[in-house]
Amino acid sequence: MFKAKPGVRVRILAIALVPSLTLLGVGVGTTGYLVSTSRHDEEWASKMLDGIAPVSELVAAIQRERQVTLWIYAGSAPEPGALAAARQRVDSALRQMNPTEDALRALGREDLKDSVGDLNLLEKLLGGQRTAFDAGAVSLNEAYAFYGRLPDMVILGTRMIQDQAPNAESAGKLNLAAEALTAQEALNRANALAASLAGDGGLPDVLAAEYQRLVGYAHSLVENFAKDLSSDQAQGAQRLLQSMAWKRMTGVESALLQRADARRIAAASGLTGSAMQALFATPLPVSTQEWQDAVTEVSTVLTGFWNAHNHRAQTLAIEAAKATRGDAMLAGTAVLLLAAGAIAVALLLADRIIRRLRRLRNRTLALANTGLPEVMRRLRAGETVEPAAEVAVLNFGDDEIGQVADAFGHAHTIAISAAVTEARTRGGVESVVLNIAHRSQVMVHRQLEILDDVEASQEDPALLEVFFRLDHLVTRERRNAENLIILAGGQPGRQWRQPVSLMEVVRSGVGETIDYTRSRITRMPDVAVAGTVVADLLHLLAELIDNAVAFSPPKAPVEIIGTVVGKGVAIEIIDQGVGLPASEKQRLDHMLSTPPDFGVHTLFEDSRLGLFVVARLAARHGIVVRLGESDYGGVRAVVLVPSRLVVAPAQPANPPQPASAQLESVAGPGQPAGPLGPS
Repeated sequence: MFKAKPGVRVRILAIALVPSLTLLGVGVGTTGYLVSTSRHDEEWASKMLDGIAPVSELVAAIQRERQVTLWIYAGSAPEPGALAAARQRVDSALRQMNPTEDALRALGREDLKDSVGDLNLLEKLLGGQRTAFDAGAVSLNEAYAFYGRLPDMVILGTRMIQDQAPNAESAGKLNLAAEALTAQEALNRANALAASLAGDGGLPDVLAAEYQRLVGYAHSLVENFAKDLSSDQAQGAQRLLQSMAWKRMTGVESALLQRADARRIAAASGLTGSAMQALFATPLPVSTQEWQDAVTEVSTVLTGFWNAHNHRAQTLAIEAAKATRGDAMLAGTAVLLLAAGAIAVALLLADRIIRRLRRLRNRTLALANTGLPEVMRRLRAGETVEPAAEVAVLNFGDDEIGQVADAFGHAHTIAISAAVTEARTRGGVESVVLNIAHRSQVMVHRQLEILDDVEASQEDPALLEVFFRLDHLVTRERRNAENLIILAGGQPGRQWRQPVSLMEVVRSGVGETIDYTRSRITRMPDVAVAGTVVADLLHLLAELIDNAVAFSPPKAPVEIIGTVVGKGVAIEIIDQGVGLPASEKQRLDHMLSTPPDFGVHTLFEDSRLGLFVVARLAARHGIVVRLGESDYGGVRAVVLVPSRLVVAPAQPANPPQPASAQLESVAGPGQPAGPLGPS
């Protein structure tokens, strides 16, 4: 089984569909990815936005517990219950952070998962750290380092979020938020260490240097805020620098830095005891309460900076995610419309090309099935055909389809020219064949006339037998000449004006066969045949009987039976040969019902000229000839003569002689000639 190959429409559509579908797939995939990413970013920003308040509270709580813890180290105990309140605030802030931690963990970012893990670890270590502090097992340096881990984690997380910001504006806001938180944490760390400087104990050299670094770093960050005119918090930073709280805090920090420098100088000079205490006798510019109120106010302002920038950054991230999703949907819709447009254009172009090809096919088939056969019919009818007048005009444009149409038109012109040439050649050949056949027919008639004269004057039985045999051979030669005339499209010379008995027609046909003695006429109805068909029916029967005798075993008889049927008279010719294969019988029946063109190719394929003659004669008068299997395994040829060619009752025994020539009937050696024989 052969699979149907795709047509032109499918091929054209494939050319457009493959890139269009590829573009559509890429567009849909990209759109889906962008939409999914934007939704994830929007969810991320929303979670970050929701986590600002809990994180801010946790940082403030840790800073408060750190301040109280370190001030206790410095001997500046705050109000009673301050440490317990600070610890309770931290625990409450950690509980409030649990939903935020779960949201960060669910978002699936590995770096932030690590930060959440560190926060959980810090939460677990916090209880042990407090117990150790209460037991006096933790140094000032250790307490300072432990309580600085959480704010550092928050600052680091802000930097991580900044790296994943959807746009530069969000990244800038996150950077300002991180700097604000860094400044606020630096001031709070410095404030936690300041209690030791404010008291008599002082700070270790490492922490004293840390205090100086923190104060300078925090001041530089705030001053940078005030100088950054592009930031919407610049005015707030400038107001902070000019505020009384900032001035008070700065004054205390300056005094503490001086004490730190003096202590270092005194330690280097070897001062001890009362001399060392004299360095710390200088009072602070403001009271401790005013100082702490100022630190709290400045820290609140910086925390506000951090919250505002962080909130703005996450809001921008949400807006950017929504914009990205909208742009992705628009881009996906545009890609879909573009692909659909390309497919629609491909369909339109394919339909136009298919319509043109169908028109070309219909025109070409019309030329092949109607135009060219009509020209052939006219040529067979003998009409004059000019190839130039039969040129097919196939106007299909100047493109490739038009060129194919021109090629078809040119091929049609060549075919007509070849048909005209062949018809002329065939006409010439038929004329030559007819000329030769007519000359042979004239010579045969002369021979028959001479034999008639000799037979009439001869009485010797032996010579008469020889003359009868010669007469029979000449009669068969006359039939061969008539075969050529019939195949060349001419008319045989023998004709009758009056009806002739069917028995006499059959007997005369038997007499023209090669071995007439083996043919037996079993029965024949008493009817006559119209004179116009006598010659052709006689010839047709002679060819079929001769064929039956030739393909029967030696000495096997050939039986001829006539029967009147509803549609006329059926004449059966039954032999005892080997029969015909089914395929050969089907082919011969088709040839007998539809006479083919008798050309050189037909002659080459099948040399049974007698059957061609039978087919021509049967078609000329509407006689039906069919082949079947006989009871003996041979062939049964049935000739159905239609009722319009049959005359009943039969005519007198001596019908008129042929108009153009006599029809001899040879019944056998020594037997008298029948009614169609010579007078």
